[in-house]
Amino acid sequence: MSEPLYGHDLLSLLVEKGGTCTLEELRAASEAVHGKRAIYCNCHGDSFDFDGVIAFLGSKGKVSVADGRVSLGMAPACQH
Repeated sequence: MSEPLYGHDLLSLLVEKGGTCTLEELRAASEAVHGKRAIYCNCHGDSFDFDGVIAFLGSKGKVSVADGRVSLGMAPACQH
């Protein structure tokens, strides 16, 4: 069984892209690193696909999405 992927794993990819990129660039990076069927989870054990984890991270202020671009938000990521 592989290690679970957390939302902060996706945030790390976003940091590698300079903190902002198109949503599709981030999706492609996620698929390249974690596979097309990657399932992310949060610290409470809820599971998300790519779109779901982006929505979750947005609701927590960790990312913002506007005009097809995703950027790091103001809330810090969890540390695991």
